Amino acid sequence: MKDDSHLISKREQFVNAKKSNRSIHIYAGVAIVLVVAAIVVYLGASNSAKTAQIDPREAKYIGRFLPQGYEPAKLTEPIKYDTRIEMTTIEPEIKGGKILINAGDVISKRLVYFEYKRPSDGQVISMMAYIKPSGKLFTGVSMCPPCQSKYHYFDVDGALTCKSCDTKRDPETQAGISGACRLYPADEIAHKLVGDKIEIAESDMAKWAPQPIDRPVGE
Repeated sequence: MKDDSHLISKREQFVNAKKSNRSIHIYAGVAIVLVVAAIVVYLGASNSAKTAQIDPREAKYIGRFLPQGYEPAKLTEPIKYDTRIEMTTIEPEIKGGKILINAGDVISKRLVYFEYKRPSDGQVISMMAYIKPSGKLFTGVSMCPPCQSKYHYFDVDGALTCKSCDTKRDPETQAGISGACRLYPADEIAHKLVGDKIEIAESDMAKWAPQPIDRPVGE
């Protein structure tokens, strides 16, 4: 009688090898799915500010002091804000009818705070400058009209966040994302980049007035 035991053994090895390969493929497939899912969740969280929609009630106040055709200066390559960044206080220089700050300070600190005392009425206006995710520069008033907070920070989700009421805004467009004051965007004021200086005209600040509290608060 012919001994087929060696054939059975080879067959078992072949079957076991196929099962092993199948298991490896299944585990690899599951691992890929989990990695992709994690990336999607991460990108969704980090880009939440970028997807903010402008509410019609705030739309007319966004860029209300900017001249037609205004284009902000581009200071850096695009930036991804995924760590908390606090405001750094700097001292502006007032000279020749202009408010001057160093472009290098904004580039290195990302988000800076400074104050301007308006000669006409002595009002001290809180201001800020920061680099938008696109790499372009924002200069304007650092005040949340309803809560009167002066300070902001970049949160880990990329949103520009009020330090008092936690209202979050899209730093690129100023569209409100969440929070009690989300319908009150920060007023952007035009600037010029001249050499290593950022210039804001005092005449533009002479026209600035706080936004009226004519939209819902606390939504």
